Amino acid sequence: MAVRMAKEMYSAAAKAGITLTEYLEQERPSEVEGLDAFEFALFDQKINLKTDTVERFYQTIDDRVLFPEFVNRNIRIGMVGLGKKDLTFGDIVATEQTIDGAVYETIKAVFDNKNLDFKKVGEGAAFPTVKMTVGKTPVRLGKIGLELDATYEVLRRMKLPLLSVHMQLIGKRLAKKMVAFAVHVLVNGDGNANPVAKMTKTLSYANLLDFDMIMDDYEATCWFAKKAKIQSLCLLDEFKDTRLFDTARSGAWASPFANTLKKFNWAESSLGDNQIIQIDKSAALEFLKESGAELIETDKVIDKQLEKTVISQVIGFSKIFNEAAHIFEIG
Repeated sequence: MAVRMAKEMYSAAAKAGITLTEYLEQERPSEVEGLDAFEFALFDQKINLKTDTVERFYQTIDDRVLFPEFVNRNIRIGMVGLGKKDLTFGDIVATEQTIDGAVYETIKAVFDNKNLDFKKVGEGAAFPTVKMTVGKTPVRLGKIGLELDATYEVLRRMKLPLLSVHMQLIGKRLAKKMVAFAVHVLVNGDGNANPVAKMTKTLSYANLLDFDMIMDDYEATCWFAKKAKIQSLCLLDEFKDTRLFDTARSGAWASPFANTLKKFNWAESSLGDNQIIQIDKSAALEFLKESGAELIETDKVIDKQLEKTVISQVIGFSKIFNEAAHIFEIG
């Protein structure tokens, strides 16, 4: 017998730290090849995502229960849909951790930098050490989000494909705010006295070469800056010949010293207008998110209370190795 849809499913999914789609995969798996559990639930309710309007989701209680997940799925699609030239989580985050609660105790590793060259260790002599300690200040998660200011009466006749477009654009906007949060932590630290180091020099090929070589224990995987500084860098004589790169064919910018160049143009960020950051994504940041936190306020959506509904995530960032990122500040 099919499991009846109920809004308590969202609470059960949140408690398990999974989405409603993942919950349905366990409790009410798809019976149609090519459809996941949520798509099968829509099919079972005869909801057509190509032709129906928002109003169709409010015919029965089973229909209503599916609507928040429809919104959440489209927001998630948007969150991973930033442009190929935009700075994304994939460019700067090394690992992801889901936690219970809003406080996270970080683990910091400190390497003994003495006697790291190869040599035999004499009998009874100490080996170089790496010390693992708890950070002095726990990382506190914060809520990043947007408020949806639209009533049910405004949305009810909107076709579902058009609503999908809007929700995906909201997802992109939310992703940019989350990336901005990550950059803020990268630049200023996670509360453990670990702001990123800066090199202040004039913009030149020689100085950028020094910058590229500044990290001894890490290797940059990405450079990013605001648009004006990308333009300045790409117009240097050494980088503006498009025949040296793939710019003419694909539109990709110059890749200085084989580093991917990305745009970060969030006006409210702590990244200065005259700064370029390089980062080794494998060692710089840990992404933290609260377990079971839904993107949209489920109960309000089910009850048609769409006006002033908040779309948000509770997240934070911990710096893993502070030396895995550096700033070039144009003086």
